[in-house]
Amino acid sequence: MTRKHAIIYSLAALGILAIPLQAVIDPSLDNIACACLALASSLFTLMYLNFTDALQTQPLSTFSIFGFCVTTQLGALLLQTVAWTSLSASLYNGVYTFATLALYQTIAIGVHAVYRYFYRPRPDSMHLVRGFLSWLGVYLTPSCGALWLIGLVGLASYSVYVSEPIYESTVGKFGQAFNFLAWAPFLIPFYLHDTGNDYCKWQLQRWLLVLYEVSLVALGLALNTRGVMFFGVATVGLLYLLSAMRSDVPVDSRSILRVAGLVCVALILVRPVSNLTTAMVIARGLGLNAPVAVKIERTFEVWRNPALIEAYRAHQAELQLRSAYDEHYVENPILARFVMTKFHDNALHFANGIRTEDGHRRLQDVSIELFWAILPQPVLDLLDINVDKAELDFSVGDLLPYLSKGSKLGTHRVGSMFAQGIALFGPLFPFVFAALCLCFFALMNLLTIRRENALAAVSALGMLQIWIYFYSGISYEGLNKAFLFIVRNFEQTIIIYCVVFGMVRLFLRLKTASFAIPPAPERHSGSRV
Repeated sequence: MTRKHAIIYSLAALGILAIPLQAVIDPSLDNIACACLALASSLFTLMYLNFTDALQTQPLSTFSIFGFCVTTQLGALLLQTVAWTSLSASLYNGVYTFATLALYQTIAIGVHAVYRYFYRPRPDSMHLVRGFLSWLGVYLTPSCGALWLIGLVGLASYSVYVSEPIYESTVGKFGQAFNFLAWAPFLIPFYLHDTGNDYCKWQLQRWLLVLYEVSLVALGLALNTRGVMFFGVATVGLLYLLSAMRSDVPVDSRSILRVAGLVCVALILVRPVSNLTTAMVIARGLGLNAPVAVKIERTFEVWRNPALIEAYRAHQAELQLRSAYDEHYVENPILARFVMTKFHDNALHFANGIRTEDGHRRLQDVSIELFWAILPQPVLDLLDINVDKAELDFSVGDLLPYLSKGSKLGTHRVGSMFAQGIALFGPLFPFVFAALCLCFFALMNLLTIRRENALAAVSALGMLQIWIYFYSGISYEGLNKAFLFIVRNFEQTIIIYCVVFGMVRLFLRLKTASFAIPPAPERHSGSRV
């Protein structure tokens, strides 16, 4: 059995096993229906991955479809079963939610299959866009030194989190756009595996990466920012998962022991790490401008007090139960970040609660304003479009409860493009979603490298975006966010990466030239950057 088949068959087996366990946990018809819908959609997705070459030819877009399945359906089914909790618990309308998610999961797979059928480029073909990206350096293999320098640029961009005025300013927003570069050094093991031992000295790089992760954890504690601590680990984990799901290497006992060891380590660390993240949230109450030493001291003080952490969680759960808006679903705060089911359920519930014609008209007007707000202010001024971005400082997850129940705006709750789309377009939204999927898949495909053996390799920029594509590749908080990715964010990440990578390449060449013995060009013209 290959690694790909082992992963897919294991996930399928666990999903099937969860059905009778869910029937024992909660034998209600609603819960069993939710479990069956989640399983049917998950098995259909796993079959698509197993019986097609989608992961080989279109790895990023295929992985985004798999990510949508895991974060909305399969992940909820498995995690709630392990926690011995009903799958439909805390959901407003679980059957409707899982049926909606299954429908759009099926549409995404159908569109992807059609896209793959009609899009069969030759490895040696190069159209205008790919030629331009190749000229920019998107498809080049970064050297080990280049990845370290890119990572340091990304690490420096986290300085915008030092104070609230900087974080909220234009400079702060600009700096946040560079954050994804911080994970560049974690790509070194993957390039070492692909290119061989000539790429770098692994013994040295292994310890440097450990020190780098320690520095990221220290930075996260100092800034009270959990993302910088865990996104690197998540990126590496997802890249290894994608690599294994594309592998035809047979599973051996050594691989099984490694996976079992990683699972044991994860089970041991999940609770203390979850407590640490909760302690950071509690310490965040000191304010963003509090001294770093005080925030770190407060974080460890709370972390050493499990009773205080449990009391805080119980208090937050009680507040959410009394509130008109409840996000509580998966108990573990770390694992809860991988399951978006409850957010879709909330958005669908409040979208269905907009029953007045005035409410739907208001949703249409605000949605249009949110679309325009994606454009930079100079462009809006040039087009003479009067949109006040300051008045639109809220999310679709805020807007739907506001129009339905009169809830407060500006809390930036997580919404759902499916709920917004259904409310705006009704039965036409599946066709709108299909068109959006075509755009998503085409853009993701640009970050893969074609090879002669028909296997597509993922570029460095594609690997740096793997978490984003897995987590929200085909599912965004709102239609405006999906449109933002298409017209701005995708292009922005390419520009940022290519500018930084180009400057790093120039710096490394100048540095090499300054130490080279003439004639220098012959000495370093073949360096890998």
